[in-house]
Amino acid sequence: MGISKEHIDTMYKQIELDCNLKESHRIKDDMVIAPTRVLPGSRVIDKLDPFFRVIVFMGKAYIMADKDTIPGWEEILKNYPAEWFFNYSRLRKIDRILNEYDREIVDTHIYFLPDKDAVKVREPENLRWFTKEDIEASREINPFHNAWPYSPTQPDVTGVGMPKGDDRDKVTDMAALAGASLDGKYVHQIGIDVLPQYRGRGLAPMLVSILKQRILEDGSLPFYGTAESHAISRMTAIRSGFLPAFAELFVGKKDSYDPDKQN
Repeated sequence: MGISKEHIDTMYKQIELDCNLKESHRIKDDMVIAPTRVLPGSRVIDKLDPFFRVIVFMGKAYIMADKDTIPGWEEILKNYPAEWFFNYSRLRKIDRILNEYDREIVDTHIYFLPDKDAVKVREPENLRWFTKEDIEASREINPFHNAWPYSPTQPDVTGVGMPKGDDRDKVTDMAALAGASLDGKYVHQIGIDVLPQYRGRGLAPMLVSILKQRILEDGSLPFYGTAESHAISRMTAIRSGFLPAFAELFVGKKDSYDPDKQN
């Protein structure tokens, strides 16, 4: 069980883009900071603001911040251990500072990368694969919003579904669907939805595993993200051959992001 060096290196290359690391400097051994710059190929998340961004990956914190605020952040964060960066009392202090710039913390997520020792899952013959064209044609009838959220900055590119019965032409014929979005130059993010009446049958880990395998075969790196409080989703990740790898903090303009309208 473990994450391969190849996948760790690939994820680091993505974080280099996400946090503009080529312009970074060290605050301390486990923390670097760089000025905000949205680079081609970086993961851009709709409605969130690159004014301040933190990714904690493999024991180190990678921070991107508005250049005028960097000296202040350096003084504040120099005593923050990377592994415990997302301690709530620390986040509360960060949020108070962000409020002074009309920003606020809007989310934190944990993310998973493939386990190099995961057992390969056999693909059932009756699965239905969906192309980008299928996804666009399904926009108005799609019931699987975690699989295909139709984000303007993270385009949905593929999906695989388990049909309810013999019909398998449309997305509405599916009992469950795993989808992948092109989130950055090197990575695809996987999402999964199972209709309530079909839950508890192992469809989620099966479909996520199969989609993960296909993305790896195509030469990209799949990852899976969820909320810290979503135990069922975290278990789906682990059962699908993923392991915890990094955490991320997201910032938005104050009062511009309503979590009750996101899911």
